[in-house]
Amino acid sequence: MPAGPLTTADLDFFRANGYLHLKGFLPQAEIEPLRQDSARLIARGIDKRIDDPTYCYGQDAQDANRQCLFRINDLIKTHDLDSVRLLLGHPKLLGAVQQATGGDYFAAQVHSLVFKIPHRGYPVPWHQDPVKVYRWPVFNMDIYLDEANPDNGGLHVIPHSHLGGYYGTPEFVRAWTQGREADAPGAVAVRTQPGDVLFHSTSVLHGSFWNRSESLRRTLYLHFNHYQDVIMRPEDDGHRTEYLRAQQITAEAIERRRQLRPDEKPFDYRLVDEAMMGLAAAQ
Repeated sequence: MPAGPLTTADLDFFRANGYLHLKGFLPQAEIEPLRQDSARLIARGIDKRIDDPTYCYGQDAQDANRQCLFRINDLIKTHDLDSVRLLLGHPKLLGAVQQATGGDYFAAQVHSLVFKIPHRGYPVPWHQDPVKVYRWPVFNMDIYLDEANPDNGGLHVIPHSHLGGYYGTPEFVRAWTQGREADAPGAVAVRTQPGDVLFHSTSVLHGSFWNRSESLRRTLYLHFNHYQDVIMRPEDDGHRTEYLRAQQITAEAIERRRQLRPDEKPFDYRLVDEAMMGLAAAQ
């Protein structure tokens, strides 16, 4: 197991429960640039629906005539945010990912901002992320830019639910939740502060309910794939076909951080090349 910021107890908890909350993992100075960039992006599409495919809207929970902005995708590929590159290239974060994947090759394939606008009710019900897992762990890293709690749409998880595998069906969800929301049996509210980091397995049941508060809740959402999982996928599976590009973006983020943080030891990133992908696919 490679050395890094996670303890053996952290890794055991992640395996057993399907999520891991790392309190105070990043200092405020690291997330402040993205706080500023995200405020600008949200303001662009908050008052009316804009014609931008990276902006995601859902129907308000109480007003059928109102659409709620809740997510902005492609923060690097489309929106070219250096603040996201600097976080993606952070050696402490990548060291934790390396530990969680067991030292395999890995890459961040999704770079999104997810958020809950004050008093805007777009709930995300209990679900498993729609990513079939061929080799665990496949997970998301959530970097919190604001405080999150049950009042402002903070995340809830059901520990151990990832151990049942990925089903994604309403029947599977009901079996665990009994049709309830935040008060589902065994549900845990993840209360976070800015700079906290959360890992959650794509197959753990999780949800975030509507924001009834005055506060904004923003999270940088990075989905990590690793080589031992993607190479087992069908040749046309998007997680496999996009893996090389995703690792290129990750490597570029590390290089960008090295340029701007010359006194910091960069993460020693390992890349899979096209030949390795082809040889492994033929075996």
